[in-house]
Parts: sequence; structure tokens; C-alpha cells
Amino acid sequence: MELMKRILKAKGLHQGVMFHDVRWGAEHDGRFLWVLLNSGSCGAYAFNHDPSTLNGVHSYRQPAMYFPRAGGTFAGESLPGQLTWARAYLQSGELCMDIGRGSCVKLPQDVRDSWWNGTNREWPFMAADLGMSRDELMAHYCSNHIAVAYGDVFEEMVALSQKLRFNVRVWSARRMHNV
Repeated sequence: MELMKRILKAKGLHQGVMFHDVRWGAEHDGRFLWVLLNSGSCGAYAFNHDPSTLNGVHSYRQPAMYFPRAGGTFAGESLPGQLTWARAYLQSGELCMDIGRGSCVKLPQDVRDSWWNGTNREWPFMAADLGMSRDELMAHYCSNHIAVAYGDVFEEMVALSQKLRFNVRVWSARRMHNV
């Protein structure tokens, strides 16, 4: 996340990077979309694309099943837009980085509510096309966590990750390949 924030800053873009859990996915309008949620909260920028306001933010008590002590989180529906996503992980003692392009998609309200209510309504919601199928993610993606940022910093993330000696896997054009 920090690498992505620094690249966004260097490009003059908002530094909001959202950390999400990859919950599940489904087909909608011929696209496979992933439901992304975060139990820890999400910056208001995802809900309004305006760093000076909290418009679009709701706060709910965190579910006691996960968080026995009371507390709240920013929740809302992430706005549509182009995304860059990434995830760093260790595999066989090696630093690895998966990087891809995608988009946040606005769903019809009834579909959104059905998907959101099927998970945790208290947490921020993003419906995302990550440029990979369900089977690709399940077979190859080494985590249920993902960092997403609005804007195109894909090339910069790949170059910086390579420079830092990560083993980089690029997800593009509906396929994954090592670089």
C-alpha cells in the first residue's frame, strides 16, 4: 500500500489506497465482478472522490462477532472508476507482488443491496472487475486481501516492484504472467 501511495503522490493523484478483503464474486451484465469489503474501514475518498468532505460515509457498529469491543468504521459504496490493484506476499521465502488494472463498477441498487447484505453491511463495499476470472483468482491469487487505488499507476507499480526485486506477476488482458 505504501508503494502505491508514494507513486500516487508523485503523479499528483489522491493518495487514497483502499485495503479490502476479496469476499466473493458473481456475473453481472456479462462481467465477473468481485465483492470487496474491509473490516477495518475505508477512506471517504472512495465514496466521494473529494478529499475535503465525508459525503457518502456512514458509520455502523462493527459486528460483535468479529470485534467484541464496540467501535465503528467508515462504510459506503465505492464510486465507479479506473483502478490499479496490487498485493505483496511471501512465497517460498521470496518477496512477490501481483499487480493489475481493473475498475470499480456501479451496480443497480437492488443488485448492490443483495450483494452487500450477503456479506457485512457495516463495511465499505466495492464491486470490482479485477481483469481476472473467478477460476484464475482462486487458482493463482495468493491472498484474500487486495490494495486498490483510483487511477492508473500500473506501469509505475510494475517498474518499482521490479526495481525492489519483487517477483512480479502482472494480471492483464484476462491472463496472468510473470515479468
